[in-house]
Amino acid sequence: MEIKKTIEQGFGGGLYDILVALNNGQLPISGRTYYVSKYGNGTTGLSWETAFNTIAAAISASNTYIALGTVVGGRNRIYIDSNGGANWEEALTVFPSQCDMIGVGSKGGWPVTIYGRTNLGAAATGFHIYNIRFYNPTTSVPVITIYAGSHGFEFHNCIIRNGDGMASTVGIQSTNSIDFVIDNCTFSGNPPSVTGISLAGTSCIYGKITNNLISATTNGILVANGMTGDYGLLIKGNAIARLDPNTDTQMTYGIRYADTQSRCHCFICNNDISAATWISHASSTTSIVNAQVNNRYSTAADLYRDGHAVA
Repeated sequence: MEIKKTIEQGFGGGLYDILVALNNGQLPISGRTYYVSKYGNGTTGLSWETAFNTIAAAISASNTYIALGTVVGGRNRIYIDSNGGANWEEALTVFPSQCDMIGVGSKGGWPVTIYGRTNLGAAATGFHIYNIRFYNPTTSVPVITIYAGSHGFEFHNCIIRNGDGMASTVGIQSTNSIDFVIDNCTFSGNPPSVTGISLAGTSCIYGKITNNLISATTNGILVANGMTGDYGLLIKGNAIARLDPNTDTQMTYGIRYADTQSRCHCFICNNDISAATWISHASSTTSIVNAQVNNRYSTAADLYRDGHAVA
């Protein structure tokens, strides 16, 4: 399919440029493009007219095509429409490998919304998610659970939210992942999740958590205990605070390293953090190998820059 600038219509602009950037400045011509819409006839999914009627069907078709091994040096794409302003009520258990999944249109001002817990039951690689709102109506579970060993995943311009009165345990839970990106996303809720982003397992390396607005009750970003290899992480440019409409209580930890056996070499810079404890380390070893530059902190009474009060 030829990608034209008219693809921006109903999206708010910028999608054409994103698609070109995804392919290193070239139009994405390799792989297949699938469409998801309630207004398609649910057959091949290869056009808006023949669009699949569920996201799960498009993911299954994309993964089947990728498994054939015919896509070399390229990726598939899945476009999801705004479903006439209604939520996509699907509890996804699979993400597409080697594929970009892109929400287009809007739902009353919101991005395309997947309403239901996203709990992956198998590892996936190279899935890139754009402009989608993940809304979890279930309490005491993560909004998104990424299966252990999933690599090369990215979330861009997404909203990660739990339902009103349904505090999730985590916004995005990732375990033993390599080369991942979480960028320009918003984590919210009423109340928000206990933890915004959790990195668990024994190794989460070469990840970038950048430019996000992260609201949580206890941990903005958590590197869980048991991590022996969490090096090469970049945590940059995030705004981290408890943005809860029903309380003025601060978040407990902005960025928390709960692991005591870390080999972490992480660069933490240019973050704005409002929390009772800004950056917490379970051991002195962890704090030595982390680089912390130009972070700004606030408590209820004072504004701090790298731990030093400023006027």
